[in-house]
Amino acid sequence: MTMIDRRSVVLGLSAAPFLTRGAVSQGVSTTYRLGFLMPLTGGSGKLGQMMLEGSQLAVDEINAEGSRKIELIAEDSQALAKNGIDGFRKLAEVDKVPFVITGWTAVVAAIAPLATESKVYLLSASSASPALRSVSPYFQSTWMFDDETVRLILPYAAQKLNVAKLGLLTEVSDLGAALGASIKKEWSRLGKELSIEESFQSKETNFRPSLLKILATKPDAIYNTSSNGKLSAQVVRQARELGYEGIFLSYGAFEDPEILAIGQKAEKCFYTSPTFDTTARNETTRKFVDAFTRKHSRPPNIHQANHYDLVQLFSAVAANLAREKAPLTGQAFRTELTSKFPTYDGAAGRYRFNFADGSVMRSTVVKTVKDGAFVKIADLD
Repeated sequence: MTMIDRRSVVLGLSAAPFLTRGAVSQGVSTTYRLGFLMPLTGGSGKLGQMMLEGSQLAVDEINAEGSRKIELIAEDSQALAKNGIDGFRKLAEVDKVPFVITGWTAVVAAIAPLATESKVYLLSASSASPALRSVSPYFQSTWMFDDETVRLILPYAAQKLNVAKLGLLTEVSDLGAALGASIKKEWSRLGKELSIEESFQSKETNFRPSLLKILATKPDAIYNTSSNGKLSAQVVRQARELGYEGIFLSYGAFEDPEILAIGQKAEKCFYTSPTFDTTARNETTRKFVDAFTRKHSRPPNIHQANHYDLVQLFSAVAANLAREKAPLTGQAFRTELTSKFPTYDGAAGRYRFNFADGSVMRSTVVKTVKDGAFVKIADLD
């Protein structure tokens, strides 16, 4: 898929006609507008493009099944707060969308107050920071916050990977601060102490000074809090070039094509991810995997599955509102979702929502890099 700044695609929704804010009449049919505010260029652009692939597949399928139409309007946030605000304002004020698929901590934190004010509902499968808990009644994550996954990966690291000395490399950001605090709290609960903590700016490219300080403490593992795949790849590559042969720990954002580009240097990296098995035999997952593989000549990953599920969830909630002859507004969507969908079974598994704080619980696995691919090595729950 080529890099883009903005894209519109049309999909169908099987539901009775209804015309509301965020919808435009086209003769006998109605078009519903759905925003997609994600990084499509920049350091996280490749990952954002993958997420768009999953959303696009759901678009195509629903379009083939129904007569209602939805316009998916994409804006490029570049994972930056300012770009996110600009993109959100356009989607909400110009395109009049009642619902936006979005992600990345800096972007969600910046646009959440605007979403609350305008009653535009935000749904995210790429926001890991516990700093986003209760950020807005109009925000719901479908990706587990990493204070939850830290409580899974660190005991595993201590017990199964024999990590006794842990170094922490913390990005200076809302996500980095919140995740770093969670790591220190859990490591202390396990009766252990950090060997060192070093921080870095999100635009840094030379991590060697910080890495040399960390390596001087001889850690068994280094936990990297960055959500930028290109940056994480640079950290790992530079550490290996300095002679570090130990373990890296991280979370789901680590599953980025930028990591695979550094080859064998990415081995001995372990991270948490929601359970997603391309060989699963349940009908929903099988249908998604087969359709994605036919279209792209490669199997899907967790990020594509998550964003496929986001569009399918949107369609299910919107179809309910249509049957009830209720308007498709952000406020109506929120009411319908929180009252009728405490759980959702999608291609990427079961989502158990906590609407009180916008969090979610999902089955979680440990993955690593082996032979140029991301592979599961253990279940964590």
